[in-house]
Amino acid sequence: MNIEFHYYITKYLALNAGFAKDEAEIIAYSSQFVDDNIKRYEIAKPDGDIYRNYVSQCEDPLNPDKELMRTYLLYHFLPGNPILSKAQRQDGKMHVLMTTPTNSHASEIFYDTTRSENLYSLGIASHMFADTISNQNFIGVYDELNAMAGLWETLEPTVGHAAAGIKPDVPNLIWTDIRLRKENQEINNPERIMLAAQRLYSHFIMTTFEDNNWSEVKEPLMEILSHTITEDQLELEPKQREERIAKYKKLMRSEDDYDPKAWFEAAVEDSSAKDLNFVAKFKKSNWFRFQEAMRSYQRIAQNKLMPILTQMEIKGW
Repeated sequence: MNIEFHYYITKYLALNAGFAKDEAEIIAYSSQFVDDNIKRYEIAKPDGDIYRNYVSQCEDPLNPDKELMRTYLLYHFLPGNPILSKAQRQDGKMHVLMTTPTNSHASEIFYDTTRSENLYSLGIASHMFADTISNQNFIGVYDELNAMAGLWETLEPTVGHAAAGIKPDVPNLIWTDIRLRKENQEINNPERIMLAAQRLYSHFIMTTFEDNNWSEVKEPLMEILSHTITEDQLELEPKQREERIAKYKKLMRSEDDYDPKAWFEAAVEDSSAKDLNFVAKFKKSNWFRFQEAMRSYQRIAQNKLMPILTQMEIKGW
């Protein structure tokens, strides 16, 4: 998924689930910021301490730093059930790290992460959960099973859906995944988007205790995504994305746009002042709270996946 789902649709769902406007903004910003939290910082505080953050995405997603491969497995390509029927390939191969939609690992991590009702954690977990749907049948490490070449062609190991480009992320795209069995090859992204939206909405109302109004909530989304395109029409995607985002904003009666720098700049704006009050302000900032929620999420996710990761000898954690 891209910003269209992680920020705009997630915010729409949160608002309709009963979250206040500022709460929905934190959830949606946290969800999208998982993709934009790419830089490591060392922030010197007036008391002499240094605060160091983690990252949740690589600066070049198509050529990731192998030392940061955990970011792919924990946040974007969470391993699931490789024997799932829709994951079955033409070549019969499977992989223990295969991403499958809303799998049991994802559900357990989502629950363990969000039971504290921390809004930042809810956004982070929402990103992971949605990505299990859009990134299904890909693996978050370098592997030839990610390659999109034909069965008799040389298969080059790639990471995630790099070989498929942006196809899994375009919300209104109908495309073909030639790696899968014939009956599973047509990929309907609008259907995947609506599944992700329904599951997230259900999770959100479990927190807010609102009535389930999914039948009304889904209608505008289905209308916005109804103008589908095929792979040979991908040049239309940028303009269509702008048009859809305008419709989401109108739907929410909001002109707010996502600024990936906003939280960080607000967190460090007083860092040059030798004022111990900066520490208190810094710890109350959205950026700091997101980073702390991410640390908590990472501990939970690593512990849940450790048997698999140990088996695969994944290093660099």
